[in-house]
Amino acid sequence: MRNTFIWSFLSFVALATGGLAVGCDGDLKIARSSAGDSCDKTSDCNDGLRCIDHTCYKNATSSGGSANNAGGDGTGGTVVTGPKPPVLGGPGESCAKRADCEDGLACLAQRCQMDGAGMGGGGPTGPTLGGPGETCGLTSDCTTGLTCLPSDGTNFPAARGSGSNSVGVCTPTDNGLEPTGKSCNGAECTTADDCCELPVAAQISNALAPTYGTGVNSCAELAVVLDGVKCDAAVLTTQNAARCFAQATYCTCGKTTWTCSDAGRCVYAAACTKDYATPGGCPTYSRAGYPLTSLCDTDGSGKCEPPAALAACKTDVECDKGLVVADSGGIERCTAGECTCYKALGACYRKCGEDLDCAKGKSCDTKTKVCVPNAACDSDAFCVTYNNDIHSKCLMPEGVCDTECINDRECNYGSLTNSASTRVCNAMHRCELVGCTTDTECPAGAGGVKLFCTATPAPAAGATASSAITD
Repeated sequence: MRNTFIWSFLSFVALATGGLAVGCDGDLKIARSSAGDSCDKTSDCNDGLRCIDHTCYKNATSSGGSANNAGGDGTGGTVVTGPKPPVLGGPGESCAKRADCEDGLACLAQRCQMDGAGMGGGGPTGPTLGGPGETCGLTSDCTTGLTCLPSDGTNFPAARGSGSNSVGVCTPTDNGLEPTGKSCNGAECTTADDCCELPVAAQISNALAPTYGTGVNSCAELAVVLDGVKCDAAVLTTQNAARCFAQATYCTCGKTTWTCSDAGRCVYAAACTKDYATPGGCPTYSRAGYPLTSLCDTDGSGKCEPPAALAACKTDVECDKGLVVADSGGIERCTAGECTCYKALGACYRKCGEDLDCAKGKSCDTKTKVCVPNAACDSDAFCVTYNNDIHSKCLMPEGVCDTECINDRECNYGSLTNSASTRVCNAMHRCELVGCTTDTECPAGAGGVKLFCTATPAPAAGATASSAITD
């Protein structure tokens, strides 16, 4: 009796619970996605929508039916209105593959172009290519004669701050310039008359030239301060001696006082009897402030040049007696055991004992004991290493290390757009500076004096000998 009651009670509870669960389930509604919302399956979408590419899209009723209807029998049904087809590229528009382009176009050089297939062999029509200064991604985006170079922001301001390789600019491969054959090589004269000018360096006294300063700023002022001074007097004050010399040297020059060298440098040609800036002496500076030899070779030529500079030696012993070191600019003399007489030139040089004693590019000739230029190159690899430049080649028949070029870009390390791009590829396929055309392009000399744009001097013949720089 007790057991029957217990089972009856449990059955009642189970039925009540089940009824409650059924009642709750009937009221439960699951939220589903609307058109355009994400989904994983069609059941995730509201009625009338289908899940395509993880997005809910509307269905449209087809009156004629199609192969895409719900039944798939072509007799009618629901046609799925799916995502819009991609917009394909037209002629000249960018692409990554052929599928990015409209029908009949091929993806060539990252541009949609007519490929000519089945069109009578007409071939690609090609896109409109960029002109100078236009942006680009590849050189093929630019017209013939232009190269796509990365911008540093100076040519295309919109690219500033976005990285040097973020955009390219169509840039000329050649800049269209020919070398002028002239250069600003520091020429201070074109004729001897140009040298008859009071140097700025000679106008004031300073610690470097305490006895040379005239204390004046012009030849007119110099004439005023020398009024009443007899420059041919046996005794003059130090300053008046410098003033008298400056007047004769720079203000009232004779026809033979100066000459102008092929390199455009002023050379003092007058005879001398004394050293330094004093009547009968030698100038320390030229018009543009270039230093000159202020010593007079009184025992030789009687010109302003290093004493004994022209005196030939025959033995090392003669050099030991104090002859001038040939390549010292006339200011250094040999001491005992220091020099050797290079008989081919009859001049004294500091002797070397091994290659380490010589400057870069030179080696020691152990027979003559002087430093001589290294042997000519025999391979491109030698030049690349020697000049630390991958563009350097051993050019024949000269047998010298230089850069052989085809276009101007190769002479400027791939750029024609920076301030250092001043070289062009000449007719000999050698890189050459463009050069100057007028004097105004040349930087000023000492004190702001004017320098000249003159014909580029021929390279000086290489010295057959030079002194050791260490031992």
